[in-house]
Amino acid sequence: MIGQALNRTWQQLLHPKFRSVFFTGVLVAFGTLAGLIYLLNIYWPQDFSFGYSWLEWLDEFGFWSVAIIGSYILFPAISTTVMGFLTDKIALAVEEEYYPNRIGSRKVSGLEVVLGSLQLMAMVIIINLIALIPYILLIFTIGGTFLLFVAVNGLLLGREYFEMVAIRHMDAREVRRFRKRYSGKIFIGGAMIAVLFAIPFVNILAPIVGTAMMTHIYHNLASGRA
Repeated sequence: MIGQALNRTWQQLLHPKFRSVFFTGVLVAFGTLAGLIYLLNIYWPQDFSFGYSWLEWLDEFGFWSVAIIGSYILFPAISTTVMGFLTDKIALAVEEEYYPNRIGSRKVSGLEVVLGSLQLMAMVIIINLIALIPYILLIFTIGGTFLLFVAVNGLLLGREYFEMVAIRHMDAREVRRFRKRYSGKIFIGGAMIAVLFAIPFVNILAPIVGTAMMTHIYHNLASGRA
């Protein structure tokens, strides 16, 4: 099921509706990095010195290390928040192509989108900040940081992307009950989305691929083909 969902998503990646969302993702990616660099530039300690000129490169290294790690932590949350307003466009394109008899007709209010997106953004940022020390410690292991990133964000992103898609078909209470019933499969889908977010440049496509793939997963689960 997961493999089929991913395969169909890649096949449809050049769909016109996907392209317009892709450019939004590019803007969000650059905006996230630019905003973080701007804030770091303001609050980075200017009078800090190692006392040795040959060690001064560590200051710049630290600045860019924080910028890169910070953008990795923030980008999934921010891009997924933006995707909350664009989910319908991607999900509709998938359903028109593969599920024409099961197109989501439930109208999702702007308030639902905003509250759900802000809740996810807060959770992703807070939990990843809590995991920051383990991330750093696991750098010295083989793939430890990557695996922790995928596990933590797979759980959060799987839940949010599934709910963003499913809410077009059922109310919030039904969505939560449905999600808990298939939590394992949804986590696997979320982990795949987290992997995409962890790969430079590919992560720009992650919100689009994640939404499309989770649309396929939802329809497979709803039809009992899991």
